[in-house]
Amino acid sequence: MSTLSKSDSQTSKREANGEIDVPFDVCEPVQQTTPVIFASPHSGCNYPASFVSASQLDPVALRRSEDAFVDQLYEHAPLFGAPLLRAHFPRAYTDPNREPWELDPEMFSDELPDWVNTTSSRVRAGLGTVARVVTDGAEIYTSPLLFADAQSRIENCYKPYHKALANILETTYDKFGTYLLIDCHSMPSIGGPMDFDPGHSRVDMVLGDVQGRSCSPEVTTFVRTVLEDLGYNVVLNTPYAGGFTTRHYGKPSHNRHALQIEVNRALYMDEENITRNGGYSKLARDLSTLVETICGLDVDMLNAPQRSADISMRDFQPKDAAAIQKIYAHYVANSVASFEETAPDVDEILNRHQSILDFGAAYIVAELDGDICGFAYASKFRPRSAYRHTVEDSIYVDPNVTGRGVGTQLLESLIERCTQLGFRQMVAVIGGTGNEASVNLHKRLGFEQQAVLKSIGFKFDAWADIVLMQLPLGEGDTSLPT
Repeated sequence: MSTLSKSDSQTSKREANGEIDVPFDVCEPVQQTTPVIFASPHSGCNYPASFVSASQLDPVALRRSEDAFVDQLYEHAPLFGAPLLRAHFPRAYTDPNREPWELDPEMFSDELPDWVNTTSSRVRAGLGTVARVVTDGAEIYTSPLLFADAQSRIENCYKPYHKALANILETTYDKFGTYLLIDCHSMPSIGGPMDFDPGHSRVDMVLGDVQGRSCSPEVTTFVRTVLEDLGYNVVLNTPYAGGFTTRHYGKPSHNRHALQIEVNRALYMDEENITRNGGYSKLARDLSTLVETICGLDVDMLNAPQRSADISMRDFQPKDAAAIQKIYAHYVANSVASFEETAPDVDEILNRHQSILDFGAAYIVAELDGDICGFAYASKFRPRSAYRHTVEDSIYVDPNVTGRGVGTQLLESLIERCTQLGFRQMVAVIGGTGNEASVNLHKRLGFEQQAVLKSIGFKFDAWADIVLMQLPLGEGDTSLPT
């Protein structure tokens, strides 16, 4: 077990010219023995005097956005060989769990640059990189800010924090070939007016892995099981699926994982007065157990399955039609993966490809040693114009190469391409409730099951169900399409 080591130059908390001089500290183990990193971006409580004087809220009300004491709940991380990064600046001052330039133009007396993101859902809620309100909806400022105020906070607090975090992550990756970032947060016990669940009581813990896209499901399940074994009620991704940090640093297919943990504040603090309550000691002990267990996990759990180096992705070409027709005909004849009962010919395959191009979507082919081994495409979900931002995915893999990661690579490529093309939702219509391979593939890449339509098709002299799954693409419904 390691002892705690801190850099004196980073742990001082001073103000210079009314601003925060040292925006963070890193609590480092004597020797890092695990690829796990802990970060507390919202527990900072160093409120600059200039910020407090510009606010119409009293100091306690300002702290309602703060994840108070969270950095202390995880303070034992270095004892188990893991670094702990702690922000000193308060979330209400600058929020490092946002994009660097999410700003509300109504907060400023001067014009914002064109490149600033002024339309995200976070901005509309008043909770951008520089917040307009605290989490209970109370307005912070008595008068408008200048863009230079926000720019100073982002340059002096936000960017140094993320530079430090990125450095820790890359150093860890270089040493271990992987990393797991645990982003540590707390949540109000009851949903506030700016939340998705206003007025509703919340569970003990929420794990956010961006619907499986920032952390492998195995790791998320591991953490959930530890917490449930400790007696906590845990849910995934509701109401918090993860913020900028998990989305930006979590790439599980590249052995880079990020998981957000939200702790119900009623478990450990008086939310009205921002003081610890009688439950603090128990929660601190349990989270120390969690930290120790996570730091001891098998590194192999963080390593993505090795892919065959000879599998490649490219766009469909007309010469591919015969090979694709052969693969597809197999599924038409032998499964309910397709509800067609007569396989289309090569000319029809070409016609369908052209309709996908006309729609503006993607059609991708997988090759193995120069031979086509699978294909995937996105088509119109429904024909009417209001559905134009939504696509339906289709994936078929040569049955002779199943289990080699072809389907995963095809679906990842299709999601990436459709996101780049500006689509906002992807729907999977999976034939047969027993099609576990397809359901699990979509789950691994972040799809959520929305419904099962019973006995919707009739094939092979039997009724067949379909499973409907959905994945938001890009900004999803958090902003309006252009």
